[in-house]
Amino acid sequence: MNARIAMLSLVLSFCLRTAAISDDSLPIGPTKIPFYTGNTSVLSFMTYWGTYSGQITDLETPERIELLKRISCVADTDYQSWSLAEQQPGKWDFGIYRNNAQALRAAGLKYATFALVHFPPKWFIDTPDFTPYVCAEHGEKLTQFSPWSPKIWRVYRDFYAHQKGAMGDLIDWVRVATPSDYGELGFPAAMTSWLVPQKHAHPGYWCGDEYARADFRAEMKRRFRGLPALNKRWGTSFGSWDNVTYPDLVDEKAAATARQTGKAADRRRWLDFVEWYSGFWTRFTPRLVNLIREFYPDKPMILSVGYASEGTKFGNDYSAFPKMAKKLSAALQTPGNVSYYGLKRLSTPCHFYGCPYYTEPPGDVPPDAEVARVFNDASNGVQVYMEYPQNLDRARDGLRRYKDHLTGERPVVDLAVFNPSTEHRLDCGAGNYPLDTFLLCSSGRDLFDYDVIDEQLIRDGALRQYRILVYIQGSVTEELALRRIASWVTAGGVLITCKLNVETVEGDASLWRRLVLDKQTSVTIDEISSDGAIDWDRFAARRVVRQGRGLVLFAPVDPKNTAVLQQVIARTAYHLGDLANGFRNAPLIDGVEDGVHATLLPDRILYFNGTNREIVKMVSLRPGDWTDGAKRPDKMMYQLTLRPHSIEAILLR
Repeated sequence: MNARIAMLSLVLSFCLRTAAISDDSLPIGPTKIPFYTGNTSVLSFMTYWGTYSGQITDLETPERIELLKRISCVADTDYQSWSLAEQQPGKWDFGIYRNNAQALRAAGLKYATFALVHFPPKWFIDTPDFTPYVCAEHGEKLTQFSPWSPKIWRVYRDFYAHQKGAMGDLIDWVRVATPSDYGELGFPAAMTSWLVPQKHAHPGYWCGDEYARADFRAEMKRRFRGLPALNKRWGTSFGSWDNVTYPDLVDEKAAATARQTGKAADRRRWLDFVEWYSGFWTRFTPRLVNLIREFYPDKPMILSVGYASEGTKFGNDYSAFPKMAKKLSAALQTPGNVSYYGLKRLSTPCHFYGCPYYTEPPGDVPPDAEVARVFNDASNGVQVYMEYPQNLDRARDGLRRYKDHLTGERPVVDLAVFNPSTEHRLDCGAGNYPLDTFLLCSSGRDLFDYDVIDEQLIRDGALRQYRILVYIQGSVTEELALRRIASWVTAGGVLITCKLNVETVEGDASLWRRLVLDKQTSVTIDEISSDGAIDWDRFAARRVVRQGRGLVLFAPVDPKNTAVLQQVIARTAYHLGDLANGFRNAPLIDGVEDGVHATLLPDRILYFNGTNREIVKMVSLRPGDWTDGAKRPDKMMYQLTLRPHSIEAILLR
């Protein structure tokens, strides 16, 4: 779940008029990957908190079960809560949840849980055992359990012990809810005030309680061992570990200082804080998963990632979470129906680390947008499709037509775009994603497909999977990342970059200068005309430089010149052999800016028209692109007629 402030109206309107959604009685039919849904028992939870006073209509009724079968969902998720299960101290009641589970099981469906343990019962809030989240900027509190509280582990253990005792073996899947907002990995962001009233709720640094501060000191002590090392790295003069504290978080002043001074000490202090803040979830979550597995050792575990943003206040690290989930043998459920770049930012590490990749929507998804989601999820290799009932029911016609494109197969992509996580953290995650890179990829998707990698993925060896790396943003990065990129280029990789000065966090610019070669920036720019057209012969002669067995392609334009950069990327992807002898091309499945997006899968090529007009697309494939693969198209020329918001496929046999 992401920013779903309007979800209440959706839930109510859906629950009160389920039968009137569609006159079409045909079901979606069998799917190649599992579809499932959720959002039951939310109204009971809201009634407890006084945010809803109507009829409870979101339980497992015969009508809902009929709907679940019509929309081909194999499971439904019950949003259990501690505040409902233990409304009085020591008096546990899982009755409504048990009834839901039994109704689903009787119908041959699976029962999943998503337990909101972090919203305590009202009676618990006034006890000394409750430590809430505290805003480190303003000192205000939330009605949510701080994950740093040592008492939270007894609470979790009690809840799951009583849940297991009441539910027995009725639970099939466990969605692990962490203690923030909707239970997703990340920190509070004012998304759930419509569920539980909150007096002080906003995106911020929710690490103001005493236990959070103690954890920060302990982690810094574990990492640096001695105060002299910490003081030298941060440019500070702390006299004891008890005095070690956060950088200035009010209005993110410490990050602004780091950007303005460019000093390594200022940069490191902010980056170390952000690494601790987001890294908290990679320390907390394994302990929570292992606790739950004591009660459900053989049940599939699903971790949820929300926000569709790496703003530093949210505490999201979209490379670290898939790596963690793989180690825990858990799946990662991420936002769906969001930007393509946002999907790739998570699907790339999920596939690299081998973590099962699920998606869910941010809220209401109209039928045309559901078709777009099918294409984008197929293009990201999604393996389980979570969607809300009203969205699936309205889109049954399109889903029947296109569901078989959701095969769970990873797309064939050999071009990666660099996501500058270090610089983005220094900028506090502004714009959700690095803006220049995001805008280039958004406009360039019409011409080429791509994956997204960052410093951590490069450190862990992800570059080996790619032929081309696009690096157009990230003026400050880690030294190890630059060294790995240079080694990859020397071994045969192809780097595309532009007018960009890059230095390490410590301020060393020599690595980048040696890689990109200073002389490229001094050549007169006459291979690019005033209207953006490129003379490719001149470009190849002047801007394509061999480095070892690899290449560096330098586009002599600003990172914001997406029109030229996307041409260079598409040309390099599909026609690299024409720019430099001895280099292979990607299969030419698109490369035309016409509003149609293309994706290569192991057994098909998909084309998606997301516009409001019909598009007739001529596809001319090259025979030489299909000589090495086990599968190939039946012919080399196709004329595709793509209706608005439709998908067409060329099958490979």
